[in-house]
Amino acid sequence: DTPEDKPLLLSLSRLHPVKGLDILLEAMVKIPEAFLWIAGSGPLKNDLISQSERLGLKQRVKFLGWREDKEALMATADICVFPSRNDAFGAVIIEAWAAKKPNIACKSPGPRTIISDNHDGLLVEIDDVNQLADAIKKVINNNKLAHSLANNGYKKFMENYSEKVFSKNIIKIYSLIIKLKNK
Repeated sequence: DTPEDKPLLLSLSRLHPVKGLDILLEAMVKIPEAFLWIAGSGPLKNDLISQSERLGLKQRVKFLGWREDKEALMATADICVFPSRNDAFGAVIIEAWAAKKPNIACKSPGPRTIISDNHDGLLVEIDDVNQLADAIKKVINNNKLAHSLANNGYKKFMENYSEKVFSKNIIKIYSLIIKLKNK
């Protein structure tokens, strides 16, 4: 039920107050051209569905439940949005980079640490509906920016988080441990 010619936003998240999905729904009111898929489960499911209906978003927001096919979802989406109020790391951001998708996140601790604002993602203030909506519209309306964020994010993924880099770092750690143990 999602038109192919409309911007598709994706948020992979537990449906929990700390994840800020209520703010994302409020922002969707200000972005009438966009559709949103929310993949995840949690205690706020019914509240978020009710909020979506109350805001008149029922036709543009789809609650997909818990999914095992996040790579396929990311391949389909245009922009990944992670409005968490508090996130220690933000693995979904790295997954979005791996999928070459632009991403927008709130300035919670994890995203603030790994995203270089306006380079490999956009950062907005926590709980700021207008700033979140403006950032989403900025990416929707600027293909050059969207591609730049996606490409720079993918480059950061390859340099810092890829399987090759991870393996190299693990080997370094184990080599150091063995070296220290043999002293």
